[in-house]
Amino acid sequence: MPEKRVADAQRNLLIQNLALTWRYSIGNPYEQFSFPESVDVAQVMAEYGFGGVSRSILGTSLTRKPTPYPNWKMGEKLLGSASYYRLLRDRAYVQQVTPVVRGYVAALDRQLSRSRAGLLQRERYSSDIPDRVYGLHSQAVAWQGLRKMGGVWAETGRRSLAARSRALAARLERGLRRAVSASQVRLPDGSIFIPARLLDGERPYDSLTQARLGSYWNLVMPYALASGLFRPGGRQATGALRYLLRHGSRILGLVRAGAYALYRNPVYPTSGTDQVYGINVARFLADNDEADQLVLSLYGALAAGMTETFVAGEAASVAPLGGVAHRAMYLPPNGASNAAFLETLRQTLVHETRDGNGDPHGLELAYATPRAWLQPGRRIRVRGVPTSFGQVSFAIEPAAGSVRVALEVPERAPPRKLSLRLRLPAGNRIVAVLLDGHPFHRFDAKAETIDLSARKGSLELLARYAR
Repeated sequence: MPEKRVADAQRNLLIQNLALTWRYSIGNPYEQFSFPESVDVAQVMAEYGFGGVSRSILGTSLTRKPTPYPNWKMGEKLLGSASYYRLLRDRAYVQQVTPVVRGYVAALDRQLSRSRAGLLQRERYSSDIPDRVYGLHSQAVAWQGLRKMGGVWAETGRRSLAARSRALAARLERGLRRAVSASQVRLPDGSIFIPARLLDGERPYDSLTQARLGSYWNLVMPYALASGLFRPGGRQATGALRYLLRHGSRILGLVRAGAYALYRNPVYPTSGTDQVYGINVARFLADNDEADQLVLSLYGALAAGMTETFVAGEAASVAPLGGVAHRAMYLPPNGASNAAFLETLRQTLVHETRDGNGDPHGLELAYATPRAWLQPGRRIRVRGVPTSFGQVSFAIEPAAGSVRVALEVPERAPPRKLSLRLRLPAGNRIVAVLLDGHPFHRFDAKAETIDLSARKGSLELLARYAR
């Protein structure tokens, strides 16, 4: 990155997470494996190429007890395993874990076969909320895990298991869509409130930090929003995004929360942040092409989510806390908070899209870079980043009136859709593009994108721009 502070944060947080591995924190009561957060960290570390650490975390997850929310845990382990394989193609890992995770498919199948609602059975809402619910967050993860692991088994020669997993995902999807349709509420401001507690009459919150359940909705709902259950750019995704932005979900690009561990009994509008859960927010924002919101999250994490030494806790204070002059954190360091920054950074530079079946479809490169990074004389370089299609590398070098781009298209399974965005400083627009020295007309000046679909190998681009 052409910005030292962002580069320093990336390096520091990766080093922290290489030390923490499966531990949620260290040197405090959070020195433990935490579901779903530790599996989230495993996925992010795989995205940065640290396959050994990712595999170790996932292996540890398989040794933990299923309570208190077994469906959510089974879904996370299915999803984490599938994501790890998609990025690093470790067939030995799939062979090793299949005997265990095959049992998850059987357990979920038994539940769904007994369900009149077409949903998995009720289970505990979260570690802090004991209510037994049809949790959209946990069931959406189970659905996503079944679907993605089905694809992995199909690719690795386990066809009958793949078919069973995919068929089960399809049944669960039908039940989830019916339950969401019966539970969601369209608000006068055009937003859509989708309850985390399906079929229980959960009502919209005017502001999400006004009530404890609203605060926890804000923490768990991103798991459903990023699952692919709601088509990016579709009516429900757009309405849900509007609800987040208009009902107090974010502050400085960070996830707002009651921060009860810090404030104990906060009286609204007292609240804090809980950026642990920014991982799936970043994915949801990227899926819906909210570039400016991603940039806000990136800098918000630097400014308000971490200290100057790049340390983050599970929660952080915003409102003054007990007359103390400085802001407070809850049990730092925190591997999932670290991973939220790393995930946000990755999504600004490399974003994978999915087709209607949830399978990898395309790559969007540099879609949410801060505009200042394309000022003349700066440079963006991405090298060997794992994707579902193979490793991708590119370099963007802006100059006065032009931008040079060198790109290595993944070769293992070239994406069906490949596009690059040049987020030029405000007021500038692309006027011409050369590809390997020849005029190239597949660009959209308004969207700032260049369509490189069907291109392979090493590409050299020169984009000219003007005010």
